[in-house]
Amino acid sequence: MKKPYFKYIIIGAGTSGLHLIKSISEDKFFRKEKILLIDKSLKKNEEKCYSFWEKGKGKWDEIITKSWSNGYFICKDHVINLDLKDYKYKMIKSIDFHKHVIKSISANSNIEFIKDDVINIRKENNQVIVVANKTNYMCDHVFDSRVSNNINLNNHISIKQHFKGWIIKTEAPKFDSKTFTIMDYRIRDTEKTAFTYVLPISNNKALVEYTYFTKELVDSKEYDLKLKKYIKDILNVNNYSIINEEYGVIPMTNYPFFNHTTDRITKIGTAGGWVKPSTGYSFKNSERNSKKIVRQLKKGVTLIKVKSKLKYYHMDKIFLDVLEKNNWFGEKLFSLLFRKNTTNKIFEFLDEKSDFFSELKIIKSLFSIHFVKSFLRHLFTGLKAN
Repeated sequence: MKKPYFKYIIIGAGTSGLHLIKSISEDKFFRKEKILLIDKSLKKNEEKCYSFWEKGKGKWDEIITKSWSNGYFICKDHVINLDLKDYKYKMIKSIDFHKHVIKSISANSNIEFIKDDVINIRKENNQVIVVANKTNYMCDHVFDSRVSNNINLNNHISIKQHFKGWIIKTEAPKFDSKTFTIMDYRIRDTEKTAFTYVLPISNNKALVEYTYFTKELVDSKEYDLKLKKYIKDILNVNNYSIINEEYGVIPMTNYPFFNHTTDRITKIGTAGGWVKPSTGYSFKNSERNSKKIVRQLKKGVTLIKVKSKLKYYHMDKIFLDVLEKNNWFGEKLFSLLFRKNTTNKIFEFLDEKSDFFSELKIIKSLFSIHFVKSFLRHLFTGLKAN
């Protein structure tokens, strides 16, 4: 039986897969190519929130839930007002993103969606065979969002961003819907980097999320205790209902995920190292990297591994090393960052679009004995990018 043939196959209808299929569908160059998006379930019922910053009007503005021009960073010593200037901090619900992308590309007759579970991928001559439960599929190139099984983080810096969030609704107006809180350290978990994140959707509805940057995960009850305490003691809310709950674990590591990319199989998303190691943000990275891939495909060149510029890789590695070796120091570290730098310069730096003098100022602002020790550890390893 002849295997179904496609020019490209995208495995996974998650954030990266949807960004990539959207970018490909928008370019007339690919209209004559057969493309397959394959996923265990093309209908996403879970609801989580994507958050990101960007300047001006964005590609996804028509489906954003809420955006903010002002914010707070709060710790035990001070409150920092975040003036985003030309930036806006935006929130999109995953269900809205999924529906929007699927609807927008459904008119493309060259794109097919199949619900199937991929078991294996193998190269055969100059093509790739995707082995799935229902059948096998053949293509010229695969974009795979599944994280490889043979990943060993033992020789790499690695912590986890793990969190639990509730969208709560109050009986009376309790929130300033014009201002979000990027980090609030007033409810602490002893000796750990842990904070609360608040996105007010309206004056009586908000996403309240408790987040850890640690090596080990915690019991689910710990998040609940911290969330309840924050809502009661900090927000002064006693009567509320939880209308949605989300949980996630995001790797924050210098592991070179992109090395699992080969000439015919490109890893995307978390599996391709698209998560910013020092922050855990990935939504805008997925958008940018998808556009890079489209440009490379149009040129007909061998796909280049998508990865950070070397200088940002080194800075991310040092930052992660500080948090891994001195996890209790996270509050102070982020406080120095936000207190001594403007928010727009921080965002440019995290987007890897900063200039030399801004980078120098940020590095200087983070100066501490722990930062120096991490730099020296990195230096003594020969500044290896792995």
